[in-house]
Amino acid sequence: MTVGFRGAAALASSLLAALIFATGCGSGGKHAGNYKRDLYGEGEVQLKVGGDGMVELTLPSPRWADNPNMKGKGSFKGDTLIFAADTAAAACQTGEARYVLNQADSGLQISGVGTDGCGGRRAALVGSWQKA
Repeated sequence: MTVGFRGAAALASSLLAALIFATGCGSGGKHAGNYKRDLYGEGEVQLKVGGDGMVELTLPSPRWADNPNMKGKGSFKGDTLIFAADTAAAACQTGEARYVLNQADSGLQISGVGTDGCGGRRAALVGSWQKA
């Protein structure tokens, strides 16, 4: 079978698109979903990881009643979720923050790498999560 230049170019383009889709380049695709966990006996935290890297945390009441929601856009590099320094998004986000996400049978395990100026985000994110 002979493939002309156009056919080879189309095939290469299709393979590249499939590879990007399969690896979730830059997105949270394989980690996307809704999760929950207990926050140190204070109540249930809910986590939503979007395929586009959007992360939403809903913290339990009454302790967090004045500011129960955290929302931020991260980017993924493999299994590492990276929040760039962006004080316009959150005053505490003065430096880059990194988290490693590992799929588990019943959900997700999140570990912090280095420090995060947003201590509340770190306290809420790090730990074992169950699928909601």
